Amino acid sequence: MKKKTKKHNMDLIPDQMERPKYPKSTWLIIIFEFCERFTYFGLKTILVLYLTTILKFNGDESTIIYHSFIFLAYFIPVPAAILGDSHWGKFKTVLYMSLVYVVGCIVLTGASIADMFNLDVQKIIALFGLFLISVGTGGIKPCIYAFGGDQFQLPQQEKQLLSYTTKFSFSVYVGGLITAFLMPELRQSVHCFGRDTCFPLAFSVTTVMMFFSIAIFLTGKTMYVMKKPERNGLTRTIGCIFCALRAKITSSVPFKAHWLEYAKEKYTESEISDTKSILDVICVFTAYPVFWSLYELPGSRWTLQATLMNGRVDFLDWTIKPDQIQMLAPLFGITVLVLLEDVFYPMLATIGIRKPLQKLTFCGVLAVIAFVIAALLQFKIVGNTTEIAPGQGHINIYNGFDCNVYLQSKSLHVQNYIGPLEIFNVSHTVVSQDVTSEDIVEITLSFESKCNFVPKNYEFNTTVTIIEGKVISYHLARLNPNTIALNRVGIYDSLVKEKFGYPNFRILFDYTFDFIDNITLIKADHNSLTSYSLSLFNWMDFNAIKVGKYNISYNGKMFATPTMDIIPATFYTLTLQRNGDKMDVRLFSKDEGNYIHLMWQLPQYLFMSIADIIFMVTVVKFAFTEAPTSMKSFIAAASLSTMAFGNVLVIIISTMGIKNQAYEFLLYSGLMLADTLLLAYFSVVYRSKNTVITDAITLNENTMNETTGFD
Repeated sequence: MKKKTKKHNMDLIPDQMERPKYPKSTWLIIIFEFCERFTYFGLKTILVLYLTTILKFNGDESTIIYHSFIFLAYFIPVPAAILGDSHWGKFKTVLYMSLVYVVGCIVLTGASIADMFNLDVQKIIALFGLFLISVGTGGIKPCIYAFGGDQFQLPQQEKQLLSYTTKFSFSVYVGGLITAFLMPELRQSVHCFGRDTCFPLAFSVTTVMMFFSIAIFLTGKTMYVMKKPERNGLTRTIGCIFCALRAKITSSVPFKAHWLEYAKEKYTESEISDTKSILDVICVFTAYPVFWSLYELPGSRWTLQATLMNGRVDFLDWTIKPDQIQMLAPLFGITVLVLLEDVFYPMLATIGIRKPLQKLTFCGVLAVIAFVIAALLQFKIVGNTTEIAPGQGHINIYNGFDCNVYLQSKSLHVQNYIGPLEIFNVSHTVVSQDVTSEDIVEITLSFESKCNFVPKNYEFNTTVTIIEGKVISYHLARLNPNTIALNRVGIYDSLVKEKFGYPNFRILFDYTFDFIDNITLIKADHNSLTSYSLSLFNWMDFNAIKVGKYNISYNGKMFATPTMDIIPATFYTLTLQRNGDKMDVRLFSKDEGNYIHLMWQLPQYLFMSIADIIFMVTVVKFAFTEAPTSMKSFIAAASLSTMAFGNVLVIIISTMGIKNQAYEFLLYSGLMLADTLLLAYFSVVYRSKNTVITDAITLNENTMNETTGFD
């Protein structure tokens, strides 16, 4: 009996060891990650509009700053991982970097309310705050997931680690979803400091959230499993690489199966094996940056695209803000996460996609589709542009009078009336053979009897210039009470649409107005304080303005004219003139774009979000399970650094001066297609070196993989 009892107890011990309890401390880490991601995504969501509307950077400058901020946030993980793995340990690294993070939040909030300083000083303070935030969040990134992973006993808790990975990712997307909805509401729905936005309120909320995350993290200090940093881990790995290279170059030893084996004299088999594993994994990482560049673009380029779209939801009496549409990404991400193991993985398995790198290849295909859709949408918004036939030039003549004007010209072969306050345009084949390729054409203008400001039967003889390939506008108005003039408007009309699709606007007026007059375009939306004064349109040039409905104010009084509906990618000319006792206002549009609903962005967000979540979950788990025990934070940092290089790619492309945003989207799509082919190649040649349980597809597919690196 005693022997049986003893044997029975012995049988229980392995079973108990195989089923350790799920570590409760990981829930604190997940809550910390939720709060930190709430802060980070909240800042990212409204950052581009803060840079463009408050700090007055243009679209390309804002994109460069935005992606430089993200670049630093994903470059800092490399030195932070070294601190976490070899010096401070993961807990201290997360704590210290969180303190830097919260200081950066305070500085950025201060910059948003620092109206006592000029704009240049505000910019410097804001950029310094963004720098501190980048350092803080970058220092946390490589350590926090790995710190949670340290709480598990491997390999006994492989399945629980997978569950932790899903919960960890879920917290990221829930934080992103809430903040993507909340931050635009806070910055837009509240007015403060004389603006129609309140960025300080939004930034303050993220600051408070970061304070809360630090408090939560410190709560579990006595509960955490804290592994001591291995100071020699990274240095031994680097030393192994250089030793092997030196020995291979200088040694006369016969050829070895792998070049790292030349380091056997100074390094152990285990160190050489770990180094092989690290290099194999980092080789795969070279395919990540292009995807990450596309992953970050919704926060910049897609948000700028959304500023051109109609976000009104009438049945809710609510308008979706341009930066608020970003909430689709975490919303779709959460949905995919919930369905990941039970729906998406089995679906992928049915078409033969089971391995991690196969999943990444699939994500690349989805990203290509997303950016093709974004390009097509941009083409739709921009609409048509003026095309001038070879050898021809165009002229436009705006009639500033409320009576018919008769135009005659033998050279132009025209005899036409220009109606009251109307426009006349004509094309002409340029016959001049000189360098300028321009013709000077004589025209005669005569006025009907209703035009009482000129003598009866008065004819006005003048000339117009026609340049090959150009559109030139003229404004028929009075220079003074007794003089009529056909004024040339600028050198020629620049009808190249603004890269980001903003509408272009100009005002033509007669002598009765001056730039000191308080003529202002005012947004008809009562919640907006946006306005443009006449001085902006000096020299009667086109200037980019925001999409929206506008009224005209003259010296504090609104003109009794219909509200002007200004849509994207359209050239507008407003003519103002006094004709007797009345004020005549007329708006002309050319090369109209399209003002479509914001929800047309939904398909591109859907494809990109599915790709994002599968890609992110796969690379996080891939980096953790493939990394040697002593190098997990470093490998996590190396994986995160690929995001940094992805943002460098965005910065480079943003400085290339591509004139059409749609072409830029197609460029990203093409780069992603090439990168997808590289991922497909890696999915064939890469073999996992570590012994791990693969993602759960079915119970029968939870098998062990033991292979040896690249083929």
